[in-house]
Amino acid sequence: MEEHTLAVVPRSEPATLRDGSVVRIRPVTPADTGLVAEIFAGLSPESRRLRFLTAKEELRPAELRYLTDIDHYDHEAITALDTGTGASAGIARYIRDQADPGTAELAVAVVDGWQGRGLGTELVNQLAARARRAGVRRFIALTAGSNVAMGLLLRRMGGTVLHREFGTLEYELPLGCPDQELALAVQGS
Repeated sequence: MEEHTLAVVPRSEPATLRDGSVVRIRPVTPADTGLVAEIFAGLSPESRRLRFLTAKEELRPAELRYLTDIDHYDHEAITALDTGTGASAGIARYIRDQADPGTAELAVAVVDGWQGRGLGTELVNQLAARARRAGVRRFIALTAGSNVAMGLLLRRMGGTVLHREFGTLEYELPLGCPDQELALAVQGS
């Protein structure tokens, strides 16, 4: 098996959201277990249910390790930090499908106080750019059918529903070429 690693840039990049707030986006590292736990703690029980498709009260230490010990090629994650306070605002990740290397599963979690500001869109766009450089050509996202915000985000970016089952929707989001950005409905994103 071929070993791949993308360079992890230690610095963060500023991003201005549609409401004018600024976050710093950077790759997740193994030292970020506390940050991931902080993001989880910033999710309401309903946000957790929508993200994990079940009631979830905590992340176990093994889960925190899994979510932070990543190779930045087959498993990539980026996080957004509030520039004013340094607090975590959200995270997005993909995990490549080993049976179909051009496909990766997408997951996004935005702390409740940051929802509705365009952070999810920014995280997905930046994650998609990294995924394209790693050879991923499409994201698949399994969402709760009641997760209206994630459905809107994916559809605005060109995603379509592939499958509906038992209260869930599976979306496909084509990523296009490495130099291409995802289509956005800027007025509504």
